Amino acid sequence: MKIPVFLLLLITLSQVTLNPIVSVADSAYPSPYGIETTTSCQSTASDDLIPVRREVYGNGRIFDITHRLTPDMPSWDLEDGLGQFLWLPKSMKNGSLANNSEMKLPTHTGTHIDAPGHVYDHYFDAGFDVDTLDLEVLNEFMPFLESKMRVVCKLLVLTELLFVSTISLAFSSPNDAYPTGYGDEPGACVGASDDLRPLRREVYEDGQIFDITHQFNPNTPIGDSDEGIGQFLTLLSSMKNGSDYNFSELRLGVHAGTHVDAPGHMYEEYYDAGFDVDSLDLRVLNGPALLVDVPRDNNLTADVMQSLHIPKGVKRVLFRTLNTDRRLMWKKAFDTSYVGFMKDGAQWLVDNTDIKLVGIDYLSVAAFDDLLPAHHVFLKSREIILVEGLKLDDIEAGLYTVHCLPLRLLGAEGSPIRCILIK
Repeated sequence: MKIPVFLLLLITLSQVTLNPIVSVADSAYPSPYGIETTTSCQSTASDDLIPVRREVYGNGRIFDITHRLTPDMPSWDLEDGLGQFLWLPKSMKNGSLANNSEMKLPTHTGTHIDAPGHVYDHYFDAGFDVDTLDLEVLNEFMPFLESKMRVVCKLLVLTELLFVSTISLAFSSPNDAYPTGYGDEPGACVGASDDLRPLRREVYEDGQIFDITHQFNPNTPIGDSDEGIGQFLTLLSSMKNGSDYNFSELRLGVHAGTHVDAPGHMYEEYYDAGFDVDSLDLRVLNGPALLVDVPRDNNLTADVMQSLHIPKGVKRVLFRTLNTDRRLMWKKAFDTSYVGFMKDGAQWLVDNTDIKLVGIDYLSVAAFDDLLPAHHVFLKSREIILVEGLKLDDIEAGLYTVHCLPLRLLGAEGSPIRCILIK
């Protein structure tokens, strides 16, 4: 599939004139990391591998306001903190082909969000959970613009604030944290369970925001399982049993559903050195991205990659494949016939493009027949971030702004990730 000329022009203009606030670093990690691609000596000495952990990116334009999850993280009603929250059931040191962690985490630990079902049992029973929260409320849509245009936008925002009492309905997100049609608008009887119908959406703001993250449920697929993830939520405290609130615990493999890989997933020396998801660069995970359709009759080989004609300067590409057509992410059994990158396709991408973020629509960017070789090509330099299991159905191919945010799991080689596209 060739990319239309007008789209190539748009991509070029976006790189040259828009100067996005979220720029891409040369590596998926802030420098210095010890192994640079420009050096001829690829030392793997542990003292040369120093992951940098940052809170501020892009010269003070991006701030990570999420607390890092550690064993000492405070947790509700626990005097000793969170304690151990990561386990490594599959370790390369014990002969596994990859490191695969599992996390167990109370849902109200660290930086978190509450849904109404936390303290209202009738909302809990009706299904008002975090999956139904409105992304229009959580994400204000404003395109990345050149400095003068940003000033104009800020003035417009200030004007809106000054006149919010009269024009708020025209410019603001919905009044509630949930889309309309919930049954609990003014005058509705909140006690009637048949009137409480949480609406789950994939598209917001009239087609401007797309949720490209798969919902977690017991049938969510995970590698090497025919039964999906199974039960992943446990209700530790229940209002039905006399508790003042509902309080759940999440237990989940970090490579289930929509997730991100860190280099420690496939490289033991990177795992030992601490190249975990907490050290991934937010500049790579957020910014202009190209969604492309690939030929449906092949894995992603060098020939396929070359046929896409992805121009230089494109930093983030989401590949939609036959996996989406077959709805593999909606099936609980892991399917080894999925489409992914072959080693030569991964190498072609590394050698011939500027791509730093690779997204794909199944659990692995690498085809099953080249599972390790393709992963190794992508992750060796630590310059590319892999986002897997994306939900790319019913979205037009083209240029978007992507926002992907993993959990700050100290020591984890992967993490569930929430990704959205903004048109």
